[in-house]
Amino acid sequence: MIDGRTYYQILGVPEDALLSEIQRAWRKAVKAHHEDVVPAHERQAAKERMFQINEAYEVLSHPDKRAEYDNAHMLNGGSTIELVRRRVRRTKELLKQERSRLTRDDLTLIESVIDYLDPNTRTTCFRWLTELLHERPDLARFIVPLAFDEQLHGAPTLLFDALLETAAYAITWDRIYLYAEDIRTLEGKEHQESNYNQLARILCHRTDLAEHFVYPAFQEQASGCESNLLLTLLRVAPQAITQTSFDHYVDTVYEMRWVVCHQLRSYNEQAIGWILKARPDLVRKPENKKAPQELPFPLRS
Repeated sequence: MIDGRTYYQILGVPEDALLSEIQRAWRKAVKAHHEDVVPAHERQAAKERMFQINEAYEVLSHPDKRAEYDNAHMLNGGSTIELVRRRVRRTKELLKQERSRLTRDDLTLIESVIDYLDPNTRTTCFRWLTELLHERPDLARFIVPLAFDEQLHGAPTLLFDALLETAAYAITWDRIYLYAEDIRTLEGKEHQESNYNQLARILCHRTDLAEHFVYPAFQEQASGCESNLLLTLLRVAPQAITQTSFDHYVDTVYEMRWVVCHQLRSYNEQAIGWILKARPDLVRKPENKKAPQELPFPLRS
Protein backbone atom coordinates (compact mmCIF):
# COMPACT_ATOMS: atom_id res chain seq x y z
CA MET A 1 0.00 0.00 0.00
CA ILE A 2 0.98 3.64 -0.56
CA ASP A 3 -0.27 6.25 1.93
CA GLY A 4 -2.89 3.78 3.13
CA ARG A 5 -4.25 3.18 -0.38
CA THR A 6 -4.18 -0.04 -2.35
CA TYR A 7 -2.93 -0.15 -5.92
CA TYR A 8 -6.55 -0.59 -7.02
CA GLN A 9 -7.54 2.64 -5.26
CA ILE A 10 -4.60 4.51 -6.79
CA LEU A 11 -5.76 3.58 -10.30
CA GLY A 12 -9.43 3.96 -9.39
CA VAL A 13 -10.49 0.44 -10.41
CA PRO A 14 -12.36 -2.29 -8.49
CA GLU A 15 -10.42 -5.21 -7.03
CA ASP A 16 -11.92 -7.57 -9.62
CA ALA A 17 -10.97 -5.32 -12.56
CA LEU A 18 -9.92 -7.02 -15.77
CA LEU A 19 -6.65 -6.19 -17.50
CA SER A 20 -8.40 -4.04 -20.12
CA GLU A 21 -9.97 -1.96 -17.34
CA ILE A 22 -6.61 -1.54 -15.61
CA GLN A 23 -4.93 -0.47 -18.87
CA ARG A 24 -7.60 2.13 -19.59
CA ALA A 25 -7.48 3.47 -16.03
CA TRP A 26 -3.70 3.81 -16.27
CA ARG A 27 -3.88 5.67 -19.59
CA LYS A 28 -6.51 8.01 -18.18
CA ALA A 29 -4.40 8.65 -15.07
CA VAL A 30 -1.30 9.39 -17.17
CA LYS A 31 -3.30 11.80 -19.31
CA ALA A 32 -4.55 13.65 -16.21
CA HIS A 33 -1.48 13.63 -13.95
CA HIS A 34 1.61 13.65 -16.14
CA GLU A 35 4.02 16.44 -15.27
CA ASP A 36 3.85 17.81 -18.82
CA VAL A 37 0.16 18.70 -18.48
CA VAL A 38 0.20 20.44 -15.09
CA PRO A 39 1.35 23.97 -14.16
CA ALA A 40 5.02 24.41 -13.30
CA HIS A 41 4.41 24.76 -9.56
CA GLU A 42 2.62 21.38 -9.44
CA ARG A 43 5.22 19.36 -11.35
CA GLN A 44 7.00 17.91 -8.31
CA ALA A 45 3.70 16.67 -6.89
CA ALA A 46 2.78 15.32 -10.32
CA LYS A 47 6.05 13.37 -10.46
CA GLU A 48 5.21 11.74 -7.11
CA ARG A 49 1.69 10.88 -8.28
CA MET A 50 3.02 9.40 -11.51
CA PHE A 51 5.50 7.27 -9.54
CA GLN A 52 2.60 5.80 -7.55
CA ILE A 53 0.45 5.33 -10.65
CA ASN A 54 3.21 3.55 -12.57
CA GLU A 55 4.10 1.37 -9.58
CA ALA A 56 0.47 0.31 -9.22
CA TYR A 57 0.17 -0.39 -12.94
CA GLU A 58 3.38 -2.42 -13.06
CA VAL A 59 2.01 -4.80 -10.43
CA LEU A 60 -1.65 -5.01 -11.46
CA SER A 61 -0.92 -5.47 -15.18
CA HIS A 62 1.26 -8.54 -14.49
CA PRO A 63 -0.80 -11.65 -13.55
CA ASP A 64 1.82 -13.22 -11.25
CA LYS A 65 2.72 -9.96 -9.50
CA ARG A 66 -0.96 -9.15 -9.08
CA ALA A 67 -1.69 -12.57 -7.56
CA GLU A 68 1.16 -12.15 -5.07
CA TYR A 69 -0.06 -8.66 -4.21
CA ASP A 70 -3.66 -9.82 -3.73
CA ASN A 71 -2.58 -12.71 -1.52
CA ALA A 72 -0.34 -10.47 0.57
CA HIS A 73 -3.13 -7.96 1.17
CA MET A 74 -6.07 -10.42 1.17
CA LEU A 75 -7.71 -8.83 -1.88
CA ASN A 76 -9.75 -10.11 -4.84
CA GLY A 77 -10.97 -13.48 -3.64
CA GLY A 78 -11.93 -15.07 -7.00
CA SER A 79 -9.64 -16.16 -9.82
CA THR A 80 -9.48 -14.12 -13.00
CA ILE A 81 -10.79 -17.00 -15.14
CA GLU A 82 -13.86 -17.50 -12.97
CA LEU A 83 -14.43 -13.76 -12.85
CA VAL A 84 -14.48 -13.56 -16.64
CA ARG A 85 -16.81 -16.54 -16.88
CA ARG A 86 -19.26 -14.98 -14.44
CA ARG A 87 -19.23 -11.68 -16.32
CA VAL A 88 -19.74 -13.41 -19.69
CA ARG A 89 -22.70 -15.35 -18.28
CA ARG A 90 -24.15 -12.14 -16.88
CA THR A 91 -23.68 -10.38 -20.23
CA LYS A 92 -25.55 -13.13 -22.07
CA GLU A 93 -28.38 -12.77 -19.55
CA LEU A 94 -28.50 -9.01 -20.14
CA LEU A 95 -28.93 -9.54 -23.90
CA LYS A 96 -32.19 -11.39 -23.15
CA GLN A 97 -33.77 -8.94 -20.73
CA GLU A 98 -35.79 -5.81 -21.45
CA ARG A 99 -33.59 -2.92 -22.51
CA SER A 100 -35.67 -0.48 -20.48
CA ARG A 101 -34.22 -2.01 -17.30
CA LEU A 102 -30.60 -1.62 -18.37
CA THR A 103 -28.28 0.58 -16.30
CA ARG A 104 -24.91 2.21 -17.00
CA ASP A 105 -23.27 -0.37 -14.71
CA ASP A 106 -24.60 -3.09 -17.01
CA LEU A 107 -22.95 -1.36 -19.97
CA THR A 108 -19.67 -1.13 -18.05
CA LEU A 109 -19.95 -4.87 -17.42
CA ILE A 110 -20.47 -5.56 -21.13
CA GLU A 111 -17.52 -3.35 -22.03
CA SER A 112 -15.25 -5.27 -19.64
CA VAL A 113 -15.88 -8.64 -21.32
CA ILE A 114 -16.46 -7.69 -24.96
CA ASP A 115 -13.00 -9.04 -25.85
CA TYR A 116 -13.87 -12.43 -24.33
CA LEU A 117 -17.12 -13.04 -26.20
CA ASP A 118 -17.16 -15.43 -29.12
CA PRO A 119 -17.58 -13.71 -32.54
CA ASN A 120 -21.26 -14.62 -32.93
CA THR A 121 -22.21 -13.43 -29.45
CA ARG A 122 -20.16 -10.26 -29.98
CA THR A 123 -21.99 -9.49 -33.23
CA THR A 124 -25.33 -10.12 -31.55
CA CYS A 125 -24.27 -7.85 -28.71
CA PHE A 126 -23.40 -4.96 -31.05
CA ARG A 127 -26.77 -5.28 -32.83
CA TRP A 128 -28.54 -5.33 -29.48
CA LEU A 129 -26.63 -2.21 -28.40
CA THR A 130 -27.61 -0.47 -31.66
CA GLU A 131 -31.27 -1.01 -30.84
CA LEU A 132 -30.59 0.13 -27.27
CA LEU A 133 -29.04 3.38 -28.51
CA HIS A 134 -32.17 4.21 -30.51
CA GLU A 135 -34.42 3.36 -27.55
CA ARG A 136 -32.29 4.81 -24.74
CA PRO A 137 -30.31 7.85 -25.98
CA ASP A 138 -29.80 8.76 -22.30
CA LEU A 139 -27.20 5.97 -22.19
CA ALA A 140 -25.32 7.19 -25.27
CA ARG A 141 -22.11 8.25 -23.52
CA PHE A 142 -21.76 4.80 -21.97
CA ILE A 143 -22.24 3.18 -25.37
CA VAL A 144 -19.46 5.23 -27.02
CA PRO A 145 -16.56 2.93 -25.95
CA LEU A 146 -18.51 -0.10 -27.15
CA ALA A 147 -19.01 1.53 -30.55
CA PHE A 148 -15.24 1.97 -30.73
CA ASP A 149 -14.76 -1.66 -29.66
CA GLU A 150 -16.98 -2.67 -32.56
CA GLN A 151 -14.51 -1.05 -34.96
CA LEU A 152 -11.43 -2.37 -33.19
CA HIS A 153 -12.81 -5.89 -33.60
CA GLY A 154 -13.52 -5.33 -37.29
CA ALA A 155 -17.25 -5.94 -36.84
CA PRO A 156 -19.89 -4.40 -39.16
CA THR A 157 -20.35 -0.69 -38.39
CA LEU A 158 -23.97 -0.91 -37.19
CA LEU A 159 -23.45 0.56 -33.73
CA PHE A 160 -20.82 3.06 -34.86
CA ASP A 161 -23.03 4.37 -37.66
CA ALA A 162 -25.96 4.72 -35.28
CA LEU A 163 -23.78 6.61 -32.81
CA LEU A 164 -22.66 9.15 -35.42
CA GLU A 165 -26.20 9.52 -36.73
CA THR A 166 -28.04 9.97 -33.43
CA ALA A 167 -25.59 10.74 -30.62
CA ALA A 168 -22.29 12.14 -31.90
CA TYR A 169 -22.60 14.72 -29.10
CA ALA A 170 -21.81 11.95 -26.58
CA ILE A 171 -18.27 11.45 -27.90
CA THR A 172 -15.75 13.17 -25.62
CA TRP A 173 -12.08 14.07 -26.07
CA ASP A 174 -10.85 11.41 -23.63
CA ARG A 175 -12.69 8.67 -25.53
CA ILE A 176 -11.07 9.88 -28.75
CA TYR A 177 -7.67 9.73 -27.06
CA LEU A 178 -8.19 6.17 -25.81
CA TYR A 179 -9.55 5.03 -29.19
CA ALA A 180 -6.50 6.47 -30.97
CA GLU A 181 -4.18 4.69 -28.52
CA ASP A 182 -5.99 1.40 -29.13
CA ILE A 183 -5.61 1.83 -32.90
CA ARG A 184 -1.82 1.95 -32.48
CA THR A 185 -1.88 -1.54 -30.95
CA LEU A 186 -3.84 -3.16 -33.78
CA GLU A 187 -2.15 -5.73 -35.99
CA GLY A 188 -2.31 -5.20 -39.73
CA LYS A 189 -1.96 -1.95 -41.62
CA GLU A 190 -5.34 -2.38 -43.33
CA HIS A 191 -7.10 -2.75 -39.96
CA GLN A 192 -5.38 0.36 -38.63
CA GLU A 193 -6.30 2.35 -41.73
CA SER A 194 -9.94 1.34 -41.37
CA ASN A 195 -10.03 2.69 -37.82
CA TYR A 196 -8.21 5.92 -38.70
CA ASN A 197 -10.87 6.43 -41.36
CA GLN A 198 -13.51 6.07 -38.65
CA LEU A 199 -11.71 8.73 -36.62
CA ALA A 200 -11.96 10.97 -39.68
CA ARG A 201 -15.71 10.40 -39.74
CA ILE A 202 -15.97 11.38 -36.09
CA LEU A 203 -14.01 14.55 -36.79
CA CYS A 204 -16.53 15.57 -39.45
CA HIS A 205 -19.27 15.34 -36.81
CA ARG A 206 -17.25 16.87 -33.95
CA THR A 207 -15.09 19.64 -35.38
CA ASP A 208 -15.31 21.32 -31.97
CA LEU A 209 -12.92 18.62 -30.73
CA ALA A 210 -10.49 19.05 -33.64
CA GLU A 211 -7.45 19.76 -31.44
CA HIS A 212 -7.70 16.23 -30.03
CA PHE A 213 -7.42 14.70 -33.51
CA VAL A 214 -4.06 16.33 -34.29
CA TYR A 215 -1.76 13.79 -32.65
CA PRO A 216 -3.77 10.78 -33.91
CA ALA A 217 -3.47 12.28 -37.41
CA PHE A 218 0.31 12.53 -36.99
CA GLN A 219 0.40 8.97 -35.61
CA GLU A 220 -1.49 7.86 -38.70
CA GLN A 221 1.21 9.32 -40.97
CA ALA A 222 4.16 8.16 -38.87
CA SER A 223 2.87 4.58 -38.98
CA GLY A 224 2.64 4.70 -42.76
CA CYS A 225 -1.15 4.33 -42.87
CA GLU A 226 -2.69 5.78 -46.02
CA SER A 227 -6.02 6.74 -44.50
CA ASN A 228 -7.95 10.00 -44.42
CA LEU A 229 -7.62 11.42 -40.92
CA LEU A 230 -4.89 13.99 -41.64
CA LEU A 231 -6.45 15.01 -44.95
CA THR A 232 -9.83 15.42 -43.26
CA LEU A 233 -8.25 17.49 -40.49
CA LEU A 234 -6.58 19.76 -43.05
CA ARG A 235 -9.89 20.16 -44.87
CA VAL A 236 -12.23 20.88 -41.94
CA ALA A 237 -10.02 22.25 -39.15
CA PRO A 238 -6.41 23.04 -40.16
CA GLN A 239 -6.28 25.74 -37.48
CA ALA A 240 -6.18 22.99 -34.83
CA ILE A 241 -2.54 22.27 -35.69
CA THR A 242 -0.26 24.39 -33.52
CA GLN A 243 3.39 25.22 -34.12
CA THR A 244 4.34 23.04 -31.14
CA SER A 245 2.45 19.98 -32.36
CA PHE A 246 3.88 20.50 -35.86
CA ASP A 247 7.41 20.72 -34.43
CA HIS A 248 6.91 17.42 -32.60
CA TYR A 249 5.72 15.75 -35.79
CA VAL A 250 8.66 17.13 -37.79
CA ASP A 251 11.04 15.77 -35.11
CA THR A 252 9.43 12.35 -35.54
CA VAL A 253 9.92 12.54 -39.31
CA TYR A 254 13.57 13.55 -38.90
CA GLU A 255 14.13 10.40 -36.85
CA MET A 256 13.19 8.35 -39.94
CA ARG A 257 16.54 7.81 -41.62
CA TRP A 258 16.44 7.99 -45.41
CA VAL A 259 18.68 4.96 -45.83
CA VAL A 260 16.62 2.70 -43.58
CA CYS A 261 13.08 4.12 -43.97
CA HIS A 262 13.16 5.71 -47.42
CA GLN A 263 9.54 4.99 -48.38
CA LEU A 264 8.11 5.96 -44.97
CA ARG A 265 10.23 9.14 -44.86
CA SER A 266 9.06 10.11 -48.36
CA TYR A 267 5.43 9.57 -47.38
CA ASN A 268 5.79 11.76 -44.31
CA GLU A 269 7.69 14.44 -46.22
CA GLN A 270 4.68 14.56 -48.51
CA ALA A 271 2.40 14.93 -45.46
CA ILE A 272 4.52 17.85 -44.21
CA GLY A 273 3.97 19.46 -47.61
CA TRP A 274 0.19 19.06 -47.23
CA ILE A 275 0.30 20.68 -43.80
CA LEU A 276 2.39 23.65 -44.93
CA LYS A 277 0.09 24.20 -47.90
CA ALA A 278 -2.96 24.30 -45.63
CA ARG A 279 -1.14 26.29 -42.95
CA PRO A 280 1.50 28.52 -44.60
CA ASP A 281 1.94 30.36 -41.29
CA LEU A 282 3.64 27.30 -39.76
CA VAL A 283 7.44 27.17 -39.89
CA ARG A 284 9.33 23.96 -40.50
CA LYS A 285 12.28 23.66 -38.14
CA PRO A 286 15.63 22.74 -39.76
CA GLU A 287 16.99 19.23 -39.41
CA ASN A 288 19.99 18.94 -37.11
CA LYS A 289 22.13 16.44 -38.92
CA LYS A 290 24.82 14.79 -36.90
CA ALA A 291 28.34 15.54 -38.07
CA PRO A 292 30.17 12.48 -39.45
CA GLN A 293 32.37 10.88 -36.85
CA GLU A 294 36.07 10.82 -37.59
CA LEU A 295 37.55 7.36 -37.80
CA PRO A 296 40.20 6.30 -35.29
CA PHE A 297 43.73 7.13 -36.41
CA PRO A 298 44.76 3.63 -37.62
CA LEU A 299 41.69 3.52 -39.94
CA ARG A 300 41.93 6.98 -41.49
CA SER A 301 44.08 5.86 -44.38
